[in-house]
Amino acid sequence: MGHMIVTGTADGLFEIGLDGEVGRHVLAGTEVQAVSGDWAIADDKVVSLVTEQKVELPDGVVPRCLLAGGEGACLVGTSGARLFKIGNGGVQVIESFDAIPDRHEWYTPWGGPPDTRSLAMGPNGLLVNVHVGGVWRTNGTGWVEAVAADQDVHQVVAVDTTIAAAAAQGVGQSVDGGKSWSWNSDGLHATYCRAATVAEGWLLVSASTGPGTNRGGVYRRPLDRPDTPFAPCGTDGSLPRVFPYNVDTFELIADGPLVALGTPTGELYLSEDSGGSWQLLADALPGVRTVTFA
Repeated sequence: MGHMIVTGTADGLFEIGLDGEVGRHVLAGTEVQAVSGDWAIADDKVVSLVTEQKVELPDGVVPRCLLAGGEGACLVGTSGARLFKIGNGGVQVIESFDAIPDRHEWYTPWGGPPDTRSLAMGPNGLLVNVHVGGVWRTNGTGWVEAVAADQDVHQVVAVDTTIAAAAAQGVGQSVDGGKSWSWNSDGLHATYCRAATVAEGWLLVSASTGPGTNRGGVYRRPLDRPDTPFAPCGTDGSLPRVFPYNVDTFELIADGPLVALGTPTGELYLSEDSGGSWQLLADALPGVRTVTFA
């Protein structure tokens, strides 16, 4: 079986081949907001893609992000900056995360409670991104702050030994498990970044002028040269240089040299050379909320 782009949209989940052919369409009539492995968030519920059964989370929390693990287990980040594990034994709260002393300092720009916004498995363990509350990494027994809250991180991603963070203050990259970071937004037209992904040899990010932007763009730079400026993707015309919105968290994903980009206006783009050149695979999907490779 070749690669499929699992595309969560405003009307269910589509499996789309690298040739643009649409395969399975499941969870029709629901908004699929995130996907990881055999799990999805649809209409603010965690759903198994194997059984299509919904998993009820305790305390009325709303799921925001997923990280599938081994043996059918899945970590779920939620509203209220909580963390849960779903597995054979049902739903378990990660109490050590609830016990982080700095929690009372976390906030949101609009005054509501913070969310757990993205999750990644780094070289030394789990990374949890709270919006707004920084990035936290496990150190065996408890949690250590890897990125301070005031960087305003929107997504943390990890591939092999590289960790990247897309933040309102630019882009961070770490090669030591999140202990130290280099921050750089050179080459970006603005520093507000919602999405990042690590492709073969390259770091790709989406950048814009802010939350309600009409000027978004996608950029890349070599992984092994974090001090070099980002270069815009699509200079050959194969990808829009300017998007009239943010390319959002979960809408940009890589797997080796393959990169997929989905838009809220229903386009799906594919690059097979780490973002150097692109092709438009689909242009009439329901609004894309998340893309991932299977």
